[in-house]
Amino acid sequence: MPSFWRCSYRWLKKNSCVGSDRQEEPSLTHNIQRYQVKLLPLPTPDYWDFPLPPCRTCLLTDDGSLKTGELAQFLTKTGWQVLVLTFPQSLFTSVSSLPAGVRRVVLQDLTEKHLQRQLTTIADTYGGISAFIHLHPVICQSEKALLKYVFLLAKHLKSFLDRASLQGRSCFFTVASLDGELGLGKTIDFSALTGGLFGLTKTLNLEWKNVFCRAIDLSPKLTSEQAAQAIINEFHDPNALMVEVGYSDRGRVSLICEPAPLRSAIK
Repeated sequence: MPSFWRCSYRWLKKNSCVGSDRQEEPSLTHNIQRYQVKLLPLPTPDYWDFPLPPCRTCLLTDDGSLKTGELAQFLTKTGWQVLVLTFPQSLFTSVSSLPAGVRRVVLQDLTEKHLQRQLTTIADTYGGISAFIHLHPVICQSEKALLKYVFLLAKHLKSFLDRASLQGRSCFFTVASLDGELGLGKTIDFSALTGGLFGLTKTLNLEWKNVFCRAIDLSPKLTSEQAAQAIINEFHDPNALMVEVGYSDRGRVSLICEPAPLRSAIK
């Protein structure tokens, strides 16, 4: 028998389990950790009465509810020049009533060129934009189109907010109405597409180092005044490290990951 075959035969005979009672179980070692997402109760944020930038224009989208008017009034009282951006009726037909002195900018369509023209007109007429708050409607005919448009807004607002951040606090906020518990409440049905707002905001928070970015989830059970007050609380929060928060009858919460070993989970 050639030497190669003799070596192969010896190796197979030595390592074969056939005819032997010895059964060895493979030993697996890894450093993969398992975590479970849970709600983290938060206290009411501190209130930072930060100085307004020279260009104090706040662009606020209209979600068609009383919340828009309430929030616009809160912001106006603190010195902001509020412009309400109203979407075409192809997305949703409801239009909020606005307090005196708050101007409305109506979008005729959702094209990028039209948006660029409107933002240029706003900058030329009212000055640069220092803050943006998107109020996401609970009911929308085409939520995918609206979500895509918010991404487009972020693209063209970047230069405005970057310039404003050199003179003070500039903000990019998205406000949704999931369940007030960042999707973990298990009591209210909501569209999974809305979660894209949180992904967008967290991404911008990493890329826009000088812009204060926050995603807020407000329970639909909150009154318009409660919802507006919650947004104002977050707007003036001095802690810019928190990126997403929720408000419900359980109070103010965020998310935390806790270790959940597989063995204890099986038990």
